[in-house]
Amino acid sequence: MRHEGFPPSLRRSAGPRFRSRTAAFARSFCVFWITGWAVWALSPSAQADSVFYPGEEIAAQDLVETMNDQNPGTGWYERWHRMTAETKERQTNWMTPLVTTTSRLEQRIRYDVYDETKGNGNKEYNYGAGKGVSLIVTPTDEFTFSLPNYIDEPGVPASTGWAGEVLQWRHRIMASPENQKNYVFSVQLSALTPTAVIPNMANHWVWTPTLLFGKGWGNFNFIANLGSQWADGDNSKLGAPIIWNAAFEYRIGRITPCLEFNSQPTISRFLPTGAPGLFVLPELLIGRFTIKEDLRYYFGIGYQIALNHSTIESRYANALIVKFHLLF
Repeated sequence: MRHEGFPPSLRRSAGPRFRSRTAAFARSFCVFWITGWAVWALSPSAQADSVFYPGEEIAAQDLVETMNDQNPGTGWYERWHRMTAETKERQTNWMTPLVTTTSRLEQRIRYDVYDETKGNGNKEYNYGAGKGVSLIVTPTDEFTFSLPNYIDEPGVPASTGWAGEVLQWRHRIMASPENQKNYVFSVQLSALTPTAVIPNMANHWVWTPTLLFGKGWGNFNFIANLGSQWADGDNSKLGAPIIWNAAFEYRIGRITPCLEFNSQPTISRFLPTGAPGLFVLPELLIGRFTIKEDLRYYFGIGYQIALNHSTIESRYANALIVKFHLLF
């Protein structure tokens, strides 16, 4: 099962003492990270600093105060629609990569399909890949729940069935539109529910707190993810103390070439190359096309390639990935 922004966890062969230390580190890191996020987000001082962030940068308190000064509309839908439109205008307009998680707030229906080739030549198909419906619920927050996710490995019933649900909360700390400083900084917490019906899948809650950052220069932009992953059981197989992704995009009209690097290195092997779980992913993002006002869509297609033998053994050798986004 993959969370948005990260491939499935690796199955590492570490000793019991190392696994216990790793699990303790992951839990401590996550508690510290979540506590710090909550304290910062609720603090009255969580606002843009005009010295270091000049221009149209916006943080939580600024955006709420701006919207409170406007006409709220006549009904809940009008108020919500005005809020989401204002929120989207206060950030960049980058395209979302196939695997790396965007730092922007989005309102969308997304569906992905993975055609994976394992090291032994067997195929595995992932329909949904943990993606689904994202809604902007406050001026600086987005909630996502996945559509039903089905994994099929032909000829292997023990690896075929419905995967768990992915729930995700993203909080945008600060942003600046493309005609200003052109960046977005957010934090995110994802949870995989223990509701899978695949026989050989370990069913545990899996938590993934992540820092999300993106910076643009004209038509070029860079997006990076850095986080951790831990489970309420079988953490040596499902957790990863350090996980990261990086994506580089260049927009040319309605075509956006993108190159991603996706990895889940362990705390003892934090290497830029050669680490377990390292992939390269060249892709094309095509769109956005307008259906009518406030309703647009775009596609993405890419080919993910494992860069070392340990990744091929524990994960897969390559994968054709396609996605569809409906924005509203």
